[in-house]
Amino acid sequence: MRKKDLYINRDISWLSFNERVLDEAGRQEVPLLEKLQFLAIFSSNLDEFYRVRMPVLMAWKKIKKKSTEQEVPDLDIGTYKKASKIIHKQQEKFGIYLSSIIQKLREENILLIYNQQIPIEIRTAAANYFFTTIASYLRIIKVDVEFSFFPINNRLYFALVDSQTTDLFIVNIPSDAIGRFFSYHFAGKQYIVLIDDIIKLFLPGVIKNKDLDFYSFKVTRDAELNLQDEFEGDIAQKIEQEVNKRDLGYATRFLHQPGLPQQFMARLAALFDLRKSSIVEGGYYHNLKDFFSFPVKQDHLSFPRQQQIEIQQDFEHSIFEQIDQKDILVCTPYESFDPILRFFNEAAIHPEVTEIHTTLYRIASDSHIAQALATAAKNGKKVSVFVELKARFDEANNIHWARFMKEQGVKITYSIPNLKVHAKIAFIRRKNGQESALFGTGNLNEKTAKIYTDYFLMTSRRLLTAELGSLFGFLPDRRKPSHAAEIPFQQLLVAQFNLRQTFMALIDRAIQQTQTGGAAIIKIKLNNLEEESLINKLYEASQAGVRIQLLVRGICRLKPGVQGISENIQIKRIVGRYLEHGRIFIFQNEVGTQLYLGSSDWMNRNIYRRIEVCFPIMDPALSTKILTLFDLQFADDTEATFLDERGQNLPIETRTGNISQQQIFDYLKH
Repeated sequence: MRKKDLYINRDISWLSFNERVLDEAGRQEVPLLEKLQFLAIFSSNLDEFYRVRMPVLMAWKKIKKKSTEQEVPDLDIGTYKKASKIIHKQQEKFGIYLSSIIQKLREENILLIYNQQIPIEIRTAAANYFFTTIASYLRIIKVDVEFSFFPINNRLYFALVDSQTTDLFIVNIPSDAIGRFFSYHFAGKQYIVLIDDIIKLFLPGVIKNKDLDFYSFKVTRDAELNLQDEFEGDIAQKIEQEVNKRDLGYATRFLHQPGLPQQFMARLAALFDLRKSSIVEGGYYHNLKDFFSFPVKQDHLSFPRQQQIEIQQDFEHSIFEQIDQKDILVCTPYESFDPILRFFNEAAIHPEVTEIHTTLYRIASDSHIAQALATAAKNGKKVSVFVELKARFDEANNIHWARFMKEQGVKITYSIPNLKVHAKIAFIRRKNGQESALFGTGNLNEKTAKIYTDYFLMTSRRLLTAELGSLFGFLPDRRKPSHAAEIPFQQLLVAQFNLRQTFMALIDRAIQQTQTGGAAIIKIKLNNLEEESLINKLYEASQAGVRIQLLVRGICRLKPGVQGISENIQIKRIVGRYLEHGRIFIFQNEVGTQLYLGSSDWMNRNIYRRIEVCFPIMDPALSTKILTLFDLQFADDTEATFLDERGQNLPIETRTGNISQQQIFDYLKH
């Protein structure tokens, strides 16, 4: 098999993941309002794909045409065209699912007025909403010689075409200011109307022009920040300036509704400096991620409420005394994030705590953790925080909190040139010399902890705290290590130091075990699997007879089940009510089990361009718990699908009703 045939294209694989999200909207067992949420997630994901990946594919098309090179890793000239075809088919499926949902909503006396006339019985109420609320936000711009207008990224607009005079107008759809939906109860029914349709019905009468045809559109713009390799001066200010420019980036997609006349399309393309390849015909409505705010709340149409499990805590003694006695593992969102908040809050006021060090990647908008760190500094403790300012789409919020903490006396270290700090870690030192550590697979963010499945370990094991302290001593230098052994980590796996090398060695050990007649199994859970040397090592292990089980939520470039290459590898993808996010690495053989959790996916960016930390689980009881959680997930036959060698989702044929997210909740509860 040729080298390039060993791997699935990353963008095609990602689209396969987004289709799996979309298919939740068509799955019978999913409650009706949750189906709309999955449509919103699909739509939001697709917007990000056009902002982040489509610019790469469009640029590659141009480079390839000019280049004499025959091959560039994981990019080929057909990817853009393949992706566009896949997206078109997915959008057709989206329409089918939505039509079914609208019909089922009607059976519940919820009438979503979608691509139809606003009913007579609610027109007076709709008119009142137009004149009292919508009209105050409308901007009507005539396209003429003095035309000056720049469509903001992913905002909604109408192109108004005068069928008599060929005049062209642009009008905004102010969903960003007032929401997308108008809701009105009448005669025992709830009517829900998109404001797009209210504008179309009442605006022509206001401007005295009944000959207007309305065509909705939006422009999606490149999301990458233009950052130099080296930063001089105020890095926060430079990133903030680039964030402010993001919505002014070049267009990667001009999405318009069907029927827009070609002559007007050409005028808009010239006005907005659009590339031909970015002009896409879509449906009559765009930004259907607005279904996130669908104005219906009915418990029987949603997932059953699941009260987070409260981990048993001793409030008579310090949390640090408890961690000194035994490791504590928190599994969100099943278990409450409160012990993690307590870790920071208690550190801020505990008289024995002298130092607090942590990293923050995505900070909650109303972060109690950032507040606790600021309080700790004001209480005279030494507090240092590494804030990653390059966390995509969270840059502005991170800058806000970084400045707040700095004003309160926290020592803030910002991003490293060419390197993101993605590790989720914290380190506490007390007067008696005792140290405690917090390791996570997900962000130290109380909001995402309610919907992301993650694992957080609190420990006072000296083997771990000493190495974590060394890492926090290194981070303020804001540089890459001079060599992999600059800090000789023995327990922690840290990207840029020993992470990739250790994983390769662990797989090699499994290979050796099978080659000497023993048995070995590798179980790994990741968000994304891309890096080729690690994939190749898994192929090698499969060929040696090592049994490999992978849970990969998103991008997966490894081809499972290929005869002679990967027939011992099975891959499942789980999409359910919670976002699968925690990373698990299990290496079992006849000698024993080595188990790590961590922040690192096996993506090129994680391995080569980030600081990541994976950490061992040393407590046998906690190790058994993680093994059980993995096995429950791999046995899922309802919300899980197999991935085949093309990266496609294959429903599990023999289903017993295993829903791992529910089973995990039940297991942890009891």
